[in-house]
Amino acid sequence: MNRFRIHIVIRILLCLTFAGVAIYIGVYTPFWLLSGWMTLFFVLVLISLVRFVERSDRDLSNFLLAIKQSDFTNTYPQVGKKTKKLYEAFNVITSEFIRIRNEKESNFHFLKTVVEHSGVPLMAYDVTTEHVSLINQSFKELFHLPHFTKLDSLNRIDEKLTNTVRQLAINDRVLLKVQIREELTYLSIQAKEIILHQERFKVIAFHDINSELDQKEVEAWQKLIRVMTHEIKNSVIPISTLAEVINDMVSEGSIDQLSVEDEEDLLISMKTIEKRSKGLVKFVTSYGDLAKVPKPQFESTDIKTLVKDIVSLEQKQFEKLGITISYHEPQGKNWLLSLDPEMIEQVIINLIKNASEAISETVQNDGRLELTLNRYANEIVLSVKDNGPGMDQDTLDNIFIPFFTTKKEGSGIGLSYSKQVMRAHKGNLKVKSKLGEGTTFELRFWKTS
Repeated sequence: MNRFRIHIVIRILLCLTFAGVAIYIGVYTPFWLLSGWMTLFFVLVLISLVRFVERSDRDLSNFLLAIKQSDFTNTYPQVGKKTKKLYEAFNVITSEFIRIRNEKESNFHFLKTVVEHSGVPLMAYDVTTEHVSLINQSFKELFHLPHFTKLDSLNRIDEKLTNTVRQLAINDRVLLKVQIREELTYLSIQAKEIILHQERFKVIAFHDINSELDQKEVEAWQKLIRVMTHEIKNSVIPISTLAEVINDMVSEGSIDQLSVEDEEDLLISMKTIEKRSKGLVKFVTSYGDLAKVPKPQFESTDIKTLVKDIVSLEQKQFEKLGITISYHEPQGKNWLLSLDPEMIEQVIINLIKNASEAISETVQNDGRLELTLNRYANEIVLSVKDNGPGMDQDTLDNIFIPFFTTKKEGSGIGLSYSKQVMRAHKGNLKVKSKLGEGTTFELRFWKTS
């Protein structure tokens, strides 16, 4: 900085000297040509002074303009002590920008490679123009669409698919069956949103779940058939045995000649057959009802208040059973969910009644049931936790299968029905349990706003 000032002072002194000499020679001597040369030197030194002062500003302006235009090809020679540190800073900044750009390009190519080779079919499109900006190889193979530029191109597959993608809410997931080359395909479709340069893009992931559904369907049928076979055998075998006994009694002689004891046995057998037959009819009817879960009537409901009201209603009943029921009411007001309050209330009551029965059977004192509401990102979870006997792994694997029950008088459809209700609400019902450590059921609701 001191040298910079010295350069400025020297140039100013030269300007004053040349100007003074030029004026003196021009006024007091006849050497006007020499006065002209002095004037020229004055102008040159003045220009040099101006350029010297503006040089740093000019270099800084050019540097900032190059950054704005993403031009990092310029290098700044470290000539002169006055500009050495400034140019060093320019070169360091330029090098850092080049490093960041190269790293950004490397990351871009890395992510592009990952997306391209991902096994999940992916598509991204501009929400405003519906122009498709990205599809990967898995997408092309799934839909057999090598060229794809507009969202409406999905109409070649199925218009319902296009409308589903267009209307799909962010972070939502839907299941859809479409016909792809005369083959029925089940798709799980999920949407995410990203914003680039103030433009909204939707990223859609398509999951072909045919194989998973086939496997789950086989397992579900196997478990259901096992339970149904057990239930039907329990009714049909006694009916068959008693019918055979009655047939033998009738075949041996006239009904009018039966003794009083035989008549009583016959009457008991007929009543047993009637009872078992009605039980079998009820079983079949329950199966039909289970397959027809009513469509939820959605309305905005405060889940916090709903749970509180249920606990208040059940409080006295639990006190009679010697069970402490508690509700950890959360803070805040934003607990609104779109749901059918009557159906969800039925599910919650079913869970707490199951818990009370489990506690009553095994826990002599200090029976406890705790209900807790929590929020995790876009999910609201209601936990129903008891300190009952818990369940083993085999019971956990079958707990949601229709007609499976561990109770003597249970129908085995309550939890299966509750699971279907939660699915109708685009939520889920999960269970955690260990023998001797109690059981926790979780109602998971997806919160979209």
